[in-house]
Amino acid sequence: NYAGIEGFRIAGKQGIGIIAACQAVLMGGPEYARQVGIKSLEPVGVFLPGDQNYPGGAPFDPLQYSSKPDEFVDQAVKEIKNGRLAMLAMLGYFVQAAVTRQGPVQNLVDFLADPVHNNVAGYLQGTAVSH
Repeated sequence: NYAGIEGFRIAGKQGIGIIAACQAVLMGGPEYARQVGIKSLEPVGVFLPGDQNYPGGAPFDPLQYSSKPDEFVDQAVKEIKNGRLAMLAMLGYFVQAAVTRQGPVQNLVDFLADPVHNNVAGYLQGTAVSH
């Protein structure tokens, strides 16, 4: 249980601190490289192709999308928009878990069992029935 919410688990039994530490390690390196510039890492033995804002090269662009500049800009904008939409979806999961005190699968099962009462309006009116 996380933050007192029954059935809400993050990464098995690991706490949020472990997840934050892993995130910092896994994303810290690439973000540092982007911040200081790719070329500034060469003196310490890190050689990455590309420029500061887009590393490029085979590891980062195996399908060579960047070879078509017009399509690449369009794809980059689409990727940003999809990422923002995914963040809003996760916010929806978090709010739903905080309000219902259940996970998303149990909420779906409850909604399918009684869609008239187990919905947003039912929780706002206090008529929702959870199992």
